[in-house]
Amino acid sequence: MKQGQRAQVKKMRNLKKKQTYKQAGHVKPFDFNEWAGFLRARYYLMYHDKYDQKTFEVASFFFDDLLAMIVQQHFTQFTSNERAAVNLNEAMQATLVNSEDRDWRYFILLVPVLFDMQKLLVKESQVNTYFIASAPKFDINFWRMIVRTVLAVNFFKWQGKDVAEMMKTSNAIDELQYKFLSQNDEDDDFDLQTIGETFRGLAPVVATTDDVKQDVEVMVLSQDLVDAELVYAQRRLEDFKAAAIKDVVSDNVLHLLYAYHEGMAKIYGRTHKTWDAESLKQFTKQELFDYWQPQWQDLDGIGGELRAYLKFLSQKKAINGLGKLLKGIEGLDHYIDVMAINTLLAQLTPKELETLN
Repeated sequence: MKQGQRAQVKKMRNLKKKQTYKQAGHVKPFDFNEWAGFLRARYYLMYHDKYDQKTFEVASFFFDDLLAMIVQQHFTQFTSNERAAVNLNEAMQATLVNSEDRDWRYFILLVPVLFDMQKLLVKESQVNTYFIASAPKFDINFWRMIVRTVLAVNFFKWQGKDVAEMMKTSNAIDELQYKFLSQNDEDDDFDLQTIGETFRGLAPVVATTDDVKQDVEVMVLSQDLVDAELVYAQRRLEDFKAAAIKDVVSDNVLHLLYAYHEGMAKIYGRTHKTWDAESLKQFTKQELFDYWQPQWQDLDGIGGELRAYLKFLSQKKAINGLGKLLKGIEGLDHYIDVMAINTLLAQLTPKELETLN
């Protein structure tokens, strides 16, 4: 799925904004939020306690993107009276290929969860109005080969190479994926040391749908005004948490939002009253992660909490021009999501990665 479409799906979930499509013959029109939300809840109940927290966060990211890919590939069927026949192998491979903005460790952590993901979707589809899913017998070595190939493709993509042309004229991708293979008597495993050395110094490009268009004016606040803004932030964030559904706003979310108050005040001399789209985008892309250390908690969709918080501030008459502000930061939620998980993945030690693989 293209980045903008993926960001739109996440926005639908985070803002609880229903996107309905005309559908003949069904009791009610197809609602992506409702359909995907039910499957996410089932996945959480089945596997949240089975996996290590890091693995589950990565799996949740991929599961969300996979559901979006399934609907994209079968949009006509989902929005008509025809039940979609979903080939999970095809949908999962397409989702992996379109995850090129993820750190290489993301793909390594995914392999152990793919079987359970397929099993859940096949089972749930048996009683689902909109789709029926199928998959061949699961072969973990097949998926390790797919992941090695995706990693090899990403290695060249991140350097700006024309991968399509490379596939026509050379065997470089296939040769590289083979170097990532570590064979033993039982399985084809990953050579994590070789992969790590290959990707050293390389990072994926995580783009927003709309980059900063102009220089951001830097203002100056006195220390008293900075302190007052931080006191305000603590109070407002407590209100924001209290107004939300129980346990929806985690400490990870609160720390993210506090970072905006602190960083925007200290770097750009702006209180919440003078936030605008350009300054928010520039701070997010250049300084956010100097002020916020994400945690392995509620990462998938966390970027949407900025939009939710801006809406909350608008309701409290604390900011003006909400519509223009939200339009101006379109795509920023996806950027925050991916940068947060990439930041944490890059901090995994080789030993941790070996344990989680």
